[in-house]
Amino acid sequence: MKFYSLSSVVVSHLLSDRNSDELDLPFEVSDEEYEIILFPKSTFVLGRSGTGKTTVLTMKLFQKESMHHMAVEGIYAVFPCLNHDKKYEESPTVNDRPVLRQLFVTVSPKLCQAVKHHVERLKRFICGANFSAESSSIEDDIVDVDTSIQFKHIPDSFTNLPIDSYPLVITFQKFLMMLDGTVGDSYFERFSDLSSNHQNLGVRSVALETFIRRKEVTYDRFDSLYWPHFNSQHKRKLDSSRVFTEIISHIKGGVPAMESNEGKLSRDEYLSLSENRASSLSKQIREIIYDIYRSYEKMKKDKGDFDLADIVIDLHRRLRINKYEGDEMHFVYIDEVQDLTMNQIALFKHVCKNVDEGFVFCGDTAQTIARGIDFRFEDIKSLFYRKFVLESKGNTYNRGKMKAKTSEIFLLNQNFRTHAGVLKLSQSTIELLFRFFPHSIDVLKPETSLIYGEGPVVLECGSRKNAIITIFGNNGPVVGKIVGFGAEQVILVRDESARKEILDYVGKHALVLTILECKGLEFQDVLLYNFFGSSPLKNQWRVIYEYMKEQDMLEPTETKSFPNFSDSKHNLLCSELKQLYVAITRTRQRLWICENIEEYSRPMFDYWRKKGLVQFKELDGSLAQSMKVASSPEKWKSRGKKLYYQNNYEMATMCFERAGDSYWEQKSKAAGLRANAYRLRDLNPEDANVILREAAEIFDGIGMPESAAQCFSDLGDYERAGKLYLEKCQEPDLKRAGDCFYLAGCYEVAARVYARGSFFADCLNVCAKGGLFDIGLYYIQHRKQNENADNCILKSHELYTIEQNFLESCALNYLGRKDNRTMMKFVKAFHSMDLKRKFLQSLNLLDELLVLEEESGNFMEAANIAKMIGDVLHEVDLLGKAGKFKEAYELTLLYVLGNSLWSVGSKGWPLKHFTHKDELLSRALSFAKEESSSYAIASTEAEILSNKHKCMFEIVNHLKSSRTYGSVKGEILCLWKLLDAHFHLDSSKFVWLDDLFDDSAERMILNNQFSVDTLFHCWTCWKDNIVRIMESLPNFKSQDTLHHSCYGVFALSYLGVRKQTSTLNDIYILLNPEANWLTKLGDKFLQKKGRLVSVDVHDLVSAAQSYWSLQLLSVGMEVLRILEILYKFSINKDRSEFCQFRSLLLIYEVSKFLLESKFFNFSQGSLTTLQKFYRNPIDCSLRYLVPLDWGKSLIKGMVSLRTTKTCQDLVQDVINESINQNDKHRMTYGKIGRMIVMILGTPNLKSELFMKILTRFEDNPAWKEFISSLQSISAQGNSQVDGAVQERQYMFNLYEALRYTYSVNWVSEVDYISPSCVMYLLDRLLLLTSCSRGFIFATKSSFVEWIIHQDENSLANLNLLTDVQPSVEHVHKFIFDVIDDLLYDDNGTKSWIRQSNPVVEDYFPLFVLRLVVSLCLLHLSSGMCLELLCNLLKKNYLMSCLPPEFCDVLKRGRNQLGLKVFAEAFKLIDNPLVVARFCNTSLEILCPDAVCVDLTICQRKLILEVLFPSRVDSVDEDTAALVEASDSPSKEFPPTSCSSFPNKSWVSIPDQTSDSGVKNDVNMSVNGDSFWVVLENLRLAIDELCVDDKLLPNFTMIMDTLNTWIERLSCFIRGSLSQNPGNIIEDKNEMEGLVSLLDEMKQLSSALTVRFKIGDAVIENHSLVEELCRRILSRRTKVGPILNQLFLLSMKNSNAECEPSQATPAVANDEPEKNDLEESEARGSKNSTGSINLGNGDTKENNPKGKKNKNKGKK
Repeated sequence: MKFYSLSSVVVSHLLSDRNSDELDLPFEVSDEEYEIILFPKSTFVLGRSGTGKTTVLTMKLFQKESMHHMAVEGIYAVFPCLNHDKKYEESPTVNDRPVLRQLFVTVSPKLCQAVKHHVERLKRFICGANFSAESSSIEDDIVDVDTSIQFKHIPDSFTNLPIDSYPLVITFQKFLMMLDGTVGDSYFERFSDLSSNHQNLGVRSVALETFIRRKEVTYDRFDSLYWPHFNSQHKRKLDSSRVFTEIISHIKGGVPAMESNEGKLSRDEYLSLSENRASSLSKQIREIIYDIYRSYEKMKKDKGDFDLADIVIDLHRRLRINKYEGDEMHFVYIDEVQDLTMNQIALFKHVCKNVDEGFVFCGDTAQTIARGIDFRFEDIKSLFYRKFVLESKGNTYNRGKMKAKTSEIFLLNQNFRTHAGVLKLSQSTIELLFRFFPHSIDVLKPETSLIYGEGPVVLECGSRKNAIITIFGNNGPVVGKIVGFGAEQVILVRDESARKEILDYVGKHALVLTILECKGLEFQDVLLYNFFGSSPLKNQWRVIYEYMKEQDMLEPTETKSFPNFSDSKHNLLCSELKQLYVAITRTRQRLWICENIEEYSRPMFDYWRKKGLVQFKELDGSLAQSMKVASSPEKWKSRGKKLYYQNNYEMATMCFERAGDSYWEQKSKAAGLRANAYRLRDLNPEDANVILREAAEIFDGIGMPESAAQCFSDLGDYERAGKLYLEKCQEPDLKRAGDCFYLAGCYEVAARVYARGSFFADCLNVCAKGGLFDIGLYYIQHRKQNENADNCILKSHELYTIEQNFLESCALNYLGRKDNRTMMKFVKAFHSMDLKRKFLQSLNLLDELLVLEEESGNFMEAANIAKMIGDVLHEVDLLGKAGKFKEAYELTLLYVLGNSLWSVGSKGWPLKHFTHKDELLSRALSFAKEESSSYAIASTEAEILSNKHKCMFEIVNHLKSSRTYGSVKGEILCLWKLLDAHFHLDSSKFVWLDDLFDDSAERMILNNQFSVDTLFHCWTCWKDNIVRIMESLPNFKSQDTLHHSCYGVFALSYLGVRKQTSTLNDIYILLNPEANWLTKLGDKFLQKKGRLVSVDVHDLVSAAQSYWSLQLLSVGMEVLRILEILYKFSINKDRSEFCQFRSLLLIYEVSKFLLESKFFNFSQGSLTTLQKFYRNPIDCSLRYLVPLDWGKSLIKGMVSLRTTKTCQDLVQDVINESINQNDKHRMTYGKIGRMIVMILGTPNLKSELFMKILTRFEDNPAWKEFISSLQSISAQGNSQVDGAVQERQYMFNLYEALRYTYSVNWVSEVDYISPSCVMYLLDRLLLLTSCSRGFIFATKSSFVEWIIHQDENSLANLNLLTDVQPSVEHVHKFIFDVIDDLLYDDNGTKSWIRQSNPVVEDYFPLFVLRLVVSLCLLHLSSGMCLELLCNLLKKNYLMSCLPPEFCDVLKRGRNQLGLKVFAEAFKLIDNPLVVARFCNTSLEILCPDAVCVDLTICQRKLILEVLFPSRVDSVDEDTAALVEASDSPSKEFPPTSCSSFPNKSWVSIPDQTSDSGVKNDVNMSVNGDSFWVVLENLRLAIDELCVDDKLLPNFTMIMDTLNTWIERLSCFIRGSLSQNPGNIIEDKNEMEGLVSLLDEMKQLSSALTVRFKIGDAVIENHSLVEELCRRILSRRTKVGPILNQLFLLSMKNSNAECEPSQATPAVANDEPEKNDLEESEARGSKNSTGSINLGNGDTKENNPKGKKNKNKGKK
């Protein structure tokens, strides 16, 4: 390398030239060099040794620095150079200025130091330093070339390098270390030797350096440590150098290896290289090499060693995964590139994207003698194109540019080191290399030189003299001045053994180096000794003659025997020629070549002789004397330094000894000892440590503390090393001192040293390692206080990261000690709440995080944590603090519900008390008060959960409130409580109703009255809710919250399950993991996380379904049990048929639901029990559906029951069972009769059922025809004409079927039709025959049975029956005969009765009565029974069976038997005569004791209202509607007769309904309970108006109710009620309360009148009305009973006032009424064509114009 001492004038001149194209250099350069320096693109520079390659690189780098300096100076008006002035560094102009990042990399530490020194001098001069004062000697400024010391101020990372680091001049080893510290996790972290220090990244500077020195496999270690252990058979064919080269350059370092997945070649891939024409190795040799490689890798792994190729492969792997994020270089200069492998070179593409202009590669492949390296410059050029150019398309630098092209290789041919004679000789070796190994070297033009010098000389020693002895004389004691070679002369030998041999002769008289050691050195004179004689080629050198022959260099007469060249046989020739080239080019002037064995050297000498390149001289004394040149001490010192920096310490020590410099002698000796120790370390560690300690002591003794400290570190004496770094270095190396103290275990000292040097990360890490947590915390706090201190070298975000890591490590340490309290001291020191949360959450320290959040005032976050850990009560408290009052009270109630049901030992329902329950409910209400809109529902649910109900009144009110507010929870719990109340009530306490209860069942419960209806109502409501629960549960599996109904939510809440929503899946937490319902699920399905126990949603839904289905079944079974008890009670206590049948129907409905429900999997026992319940109604239903005693049919409630769907379903089930029995025989007449009666008494039977029935009547055509006609009538859509015909056909079919059945000999039948069925069917037939004249005559019981079966279509068809009038005399005759037969054959009749009913004595009188009544009806329809009736009245035995009053009426009117007599008689037996008109043209029949019905309105419901009109009774405990269990007979509503309507003989149904309906509605609207309901609804409406601004509903009704009660209460207070109210109020305070109540009611009425506009119902002042409602409602408990009694008194007064008006109705006009009954006496019976035999009843023709005569009847 050429260096020039530049004066300040020259440098100023250099910098003054602004035109980079005309750069003036301060020395002459060749045209080639000048072109390269100015070339703007990426460059390849190839030149032989001494051609100025490094100089070109340095000047090219300097040119870029100069241009950048000028540009920055012009734009920013500052000098872009180093300045340690604080104000300058903090200047925004300086900080913002662009930085030129140039990187210079070389393999040699010495060359690197030299270039760095030179660049620094130039850079300092640019910044204004006095250049002339600088030393011009490079060696004077080089302190040490040890990499660890040389780059101690440069971090092992390319990230955020200081500005003053550029241009960055480093060795390739430092480049690898910096790249390793930049990309991902360091390669060295995998080694166990460093794992203990992994937490403290700061110890890389010492521990890692020591590790690398000990564990890196260089060629020397490979040769000495590994090679001896390989297979001797393999080693015999190869040398260690070639094998190491193949492993490093090809298997692990070539381009193919780089492209493989593992970064290494597989065996097949490596063997395939033999197919390359450039390969000189056969497949067999490659097989051997690969086997050695495998053994080498295994040994290396076992030893924990590595080589540079391993680091490079790992870096490529990491760079494929992680993006390079270090400083991006603008220009990269790579010197000695021939000493790098391909994959090492490829790393540079990642640090510089400026592919087009940013790279310069410089080297000489002819000098590639480094162990492990093998390639050509053409390979670099190809690599650059493939890996740099093609992969860089689209990057920042090359975007938009033309397609990148690689430049041609620049060749440097002019040699500045040596003269032409030596160059020609070196060129001759190049020619041979290219001839035999064309792919191993780059072809250059022959070098030229302007220097003159003596040609190379081949020394010939005659008589086989030893040339060394000839030159230096005999070795022996030296007396006086040593005479030998000087400092600029050297003896070069092949290897170390040859060097030792020569040293035995010359001693210290000359420098003796191997060819490898001399690389990079220059000498004036070189003696190449015995190169060919020691060559492993031996006679194979004769292959040179082949080339000479090709070049016609052999004389024709010469006969030279030589082998033909073979790659495999002569592969060593390549490395031999390269070594020869290096040896030749080490000289600047004289070159002597001396050989001991002429045979091996002759081919090469002949070659040179023919080319005239060498002189052959006889070595004699004079020549030997001329070869010796003495040197001054300065020369020896200079040479010693050069050798020192080349790591040749032995020769360097000799030089310093010759120079008389003891300091450098000791320094070199110590360095040599250190190197020897490193070489010996693997073979003899103990001796190596002794030697190393000696070296350390020498370094310490001569004032080289850093080198001494390094030795002590390698010895493991870290404390001694630390003290040296700290105390003896000129500038204390605090970083390395701290590292050493850390490794020595002196943690407190290390922390103090780190803190002193502002190595904050290391300080905190060592504090963590040494357990100095409080000290570390102190440094953190101290750093925060002095954050802007001058020595703060890190940015704030980096400091935060460092501190956070330390604080976390401290916290983790105390966590390991289970000292969570101290741990939290460090957690609280974290920089942010997010970091604290993340840390504690990652360790699942939720309790600590909860406390921290709460202390920080983050109540909502704390509540979420409490939720995560399952601390419900704490969560409630935190929700309250966070202002989430609604969530707080809801969660509290959920907790109370769960613990009320599932506390220890509880199996669920009912609610139970537990500790603090009342307190929790109070807290819930306190939260709810903060949410005004939620207080009402919260207070309701809290009262329900408190389970402290004083009476049913409160439960029902809570039920109503729950429904009002939409609380499913409240509704279900209240209903369950009501069911429990029914379950626990004694059966004697139930009240019995004689009708379907029109009023609210819940209102009845309010009055503390329970019945089967209230039980069934509560069951139905509860059951419906549970069914909704069961239907909603599967929706939870879908994780779709939109389908999670309130019922499903309650189902889980009831079980103590709470849903937590997460990003992945919802989690279902168990509030009470010990709950009884979980026992069936089992622990294996529970997921436990700390205190939190959860269950998978699928398992949860299955368990919930199982639980709720079990509850539904068990409650249903209990309901059935109670109903059965009540049913039996009703029978035992002789309750009405209605009471019995109602209970039976409810048993049927409940059991049928349970059996048909899809929610159950019954056990055999449960199924059997249910079926028993289900069978009972089916088996017992007939006696209620077809009673012989018509009085039982005339109960209004029974009629209502018969029309219910439940009864219809029961009948259909009974029929189905009858026809589905596996009885292949014909149906008995008994079954037929029962089935037909049920069909005729049940409306709306399905057509499918008729089809099934018909299949069972194939062998009974008469009844089949009748059923077919029934089916036709039941079918929808028939025309009226068709319907009338079908009605007639239906009557005749019934007649034929009855006639056929009656004709059968019943005695011979097993199951004959019963008398009650026959009478039922005769009554129906008789009713049907009476339709032919537009009227129906029937008893009320028969008519009710018939009307039940009718629908609107069949009623409409009656209108046309008068148009279809077939003769019915034969039907009447049949009926007459049957009655006559049964009446007069009393023995036969009794026998028949006995067959179906064993109690003949009870049944026969009823049967006779029914026969007589039927006979009377037959007489009204046909007039043919007068004689029989008169005869019967004479039969005392028959008359004795009839009611006396009935007989008396008939006997009294025996001469006028007709409508009037029959009606009066029927009325006395409580089965009034019904006269129904279904044709507008029919006569009006006037009869005071008959019930007149107009069928033209065609509405069955209204017709039944006429038959069973509503009446208003006082609602007290003695009411007829609510009959408590007693022995009193059942009551029924009195039948309505014509006397109920005195001003008309015929009253239409709507009029009757309207009169009674209005009265009933008004009275019910103003009773006591409804008054409070109205007020409550008003208050709720006001609330809704406030929110939604809706219209006020039912305003008129509200005002009417309010005003009615104001009037009623005013009358009471004034004492104006007709009955004495004195017994109602006896307390003065109660009267004062009533007065206040009246005043508030008046205020409310006024407020409503004023504030509301009756058209719009727009409210102006909500608050006043709402407040008045609340005041009045608050008085309910005190005044409610009083108002109820006032209501009863007022109703009695009202009834008393109404009775006269009913007795004396208003007359429609002024005409006097006629006595219709008297007029009818004068009329006789008309014939069948025009009249109806009415007996003493009257008829009046209808006015053809539609006007009715107004008649007056008599009561």
